[in-house]
Amino acid sequence: MGAAVWLRSAGVSDALSLARLHHAARAAAMPGLREAHGIDDVARWIATVLMVRHAVRVADHGDGPVGYIGYGQDDRHGPMVLHLYLDPAWTRRGIGSRLLVEATAELGSRLSLFCIARNAGARAFYESHGFRIAATSDGAGTEEGEPDILFVRDGAAPVITRKQAGATP
Repeated sequence: MGAAVWLRSAGVSDALSLARLHHAARAAAMPGLREAHGIDDVARWIATVLMVRHAVRVADHGDGPVGYIGYGQDDRHGPMVLHLYLDPAWTRRGIGSRLLVEATAELGSRLSLFCIARNAGARAFYESHGFRIAATSDGAGTEEGEPDILFVRDGAAPVITRKQAGATP
């Protein structure tokens, strides 16, 4: 796993790999999470909704994706990170930071996102990148039935740059 990781735009051919990664990351971070959709349904949604309406960037090491981010404009919340998932074997290597820099470079530093409340690793990651809790829910309106958090980062928050994240322009 010492291979270099580069970022690229996602293509429809990535959808199944990203769906598998999505499920693996969530299972590792939140054991026992009730997945509302199987891998094939998630792949279909990634290819026909996420990739069509929003930007999707992939972290790749040559043998396939090790992470991805989906981001864009949300009608209610404005600039938003919609998905950010890493292969559990590739966490804590700066890849998530690099992916977040991609969204920031395109959308600006004011971003929002939702995070399942019990995902302690994701919460710590977002808080370390200047996000703060704006609202919480009891999970009644979520597909997983899990309490969630709306995180926001305003334009004044410290932002990791591409250089700091080890990314190349």
